Amino acid sequence: MTGFDASSSERYSGPVLLQAMLGHGPEGSVGLVERRVRVFLDAVDAGFFFPGRRLPSVPAELRVAGMSLQARLQVVDLPVAALDVLGGMLADCRQHEVLFHAARAMLGQRELDLLRERGVRPAAPEEPPFAVEFPENLGGNHALLVEIEFAQPVQPEVGQGLLETLALWDALTLAYRSDPEDAVEVSGAQAMFNDPRTIHYYEWIWDNADAEAWDLIVNLCCAWHETLPIMRLHFE
Repeated sequence: MTGFDASSSERYSGPVLLQAMLGHGPEGSVGLVERRVRVFLDAVDAGFFFPGRRLPSVPAELRVAGMSLQARLQVVDLPVAALDVLGGMLADCRQHEVLFHAARAMLGQRELDLLRERGVRPAAPEEPPFAVEFPENLGGNHALLVEIEFAQPVQPEVGQGLLETLALWDALTLAYRSDPEDAVEVSGAQAMFNDPRTIHYYEWIWDNADAEAWDLIVNLCCAWHETLPIMRLHFE
C-alpha cells in the first residue's frame, strides 16, 4: 500500500480546463495521452467520481493540435481528488516513454499541476446504499473478482452499456500504483452477467495496484443505484 489519502471533502463546481504539452517522443504519444483524457472525461460522466458529474447542458470538448492537447468541461460537485486520478494516468504514460513539458488543470482561477503527485484519491461514501463486501485478507494471488448484484434483472441492452462503462476502470486503476518503482499491471478482464441481475467482472492480472482503487467502483455503483438499485457489491 502507498497510503493514498482518500478524500472527497473538497469539491468543485464550474469550468475545468485540462492542458497537456508533450515533448517529442515515440510515435503515438499524443494518441495515448488523448485516450487517457477521454477515459477520464467518460469516467466523470459515468459516476466514478460520485457525486461529481459533468453539467449535462455543456458538452465536453477535446482538441489536439500537434504535441498539445486541451479539454474543457463544466462540472458539478466534482471531488478535486478526481484530478489526481487523471494525473496518475498521465504519469503512467511515462512508462511508454511519453515525455511531458507540462500537464495542468485549471479550476476557475486555480491551477493544479497534474504531474505532481499529492497522494490523494477520491473516497467512496461512508455509507453506500447497498452492501459492500471487501476481502479480509489482501494477500494471495494477483487476480481480482468484482461482483455487482442488482435488485432487479437488467435488460441485455442496458447491461451491455454497464459492462462497457465498468471497463473504463482498468485505465483509471493505472493511477493507483502501490510501488512507485513498478507500473500497475491490469489485463485479461472478463466482464459478463452471470445471471440477469449480477455482473461478474474478473481480472486475471491486477498487480501493483492499491486497493484504494476499489472506491471508484463503489462510487460508480452509487451512481448506477439512482436508476438501477443495487443490493450488493463484492470484491475478492
